[in-house]
Amino acid sequence: MKQTFDEAAWYTIAAKVGGKVIEVENASTDNGALVCLADATGADQQLWSIRHIDGKYYKIINKNSGKALDIISMGVVNGANLHQWEFVDGDSQMWFFEEKEGGTVAIKSALSAKCIDVVGMNAEIAGARLQIWVDVSGENQSWILTAVEAPKAEEPAAPAVEEAPKAEEAAAPAAEEAPKAEEAAAPAAEEAPKAEEAAAPAKKTTRKKAASTTKKTTTTRKKTASTAKKTTTRKTAAKKTAAAADGEAKPKRTTRKTKAQREAEAKAAEETK
Repeated sequence: MKQTFDEAAWYTIAAKVGGKVIEVENASTDNGALVCLADATGADQQLWSIRHIDGKYYKIINKNSGKALDIISMGVVNGANLHQWEFVDGDSQMWFFEEKEGGTVAIKSALSAKCIDVVGMNAEIAGARLQIWVDVSGENQSWILTAVEAPKAEEPAAPAVEEAPKAEEAAAPAAEEAPKAEEAAAPAAEEAPKAEEAAAPAKKTTRKKAASTTKKTTTTRKKTASTAKKTTTRKTAAKKTAAAADGEAKPKRTTRKTKAQREAEAKAAEETK
């Protein structure tokens, strides 16, 4: 009969008598390390994964070592001890489960159909070794499987996921207040034209000053030109005055008459007489 096991979970395998659990002796990770009973501590060497192989058969893997529950020398006789070994897909590493009264199960070897049993029926003693034995319906062949869910470590994170929307809700008022910030900024935008209006007279004054400066410059240039013209006129008058003075100072030159002219004038005078 195929059982249903959660392959994501780790299981403890506890004896019905005494409640002690199956573990790898001394938490060994070596091939051939024996298995025994011990007080439950939740340590990895006491945790087992039950994984389906085929049909009704399963492999039982230790969490601490990653090795499989196995029968020494592939034993099929009563009293063959159990140990751990790397999984090689052998029949001595395959098991099936039969339900018993009180929610317990018998765990049987696929190789011989013999049950996992406590040596010397000492299930109440820590360190008692395990073996296989023919099914006698004894309580020392009854086991209780308890799942230790792997997802439990992630469960504390679940509230944080549920609280995420609250964080968004808390952020909502901030989004609603954003328009207020824009409204507060609005008066500043409206006051901007006033700043421009205040700046306008400054521009006009500057232009007037520039025009005044230009006018003064033009006037100055005109005055300079007029002064230069007067100066030129004065120089011209001075030159004329100087020329006139030179003319009065210099005696007029007397033109000398030639001998022929004198003779002609004398002859003319005589004829007149």
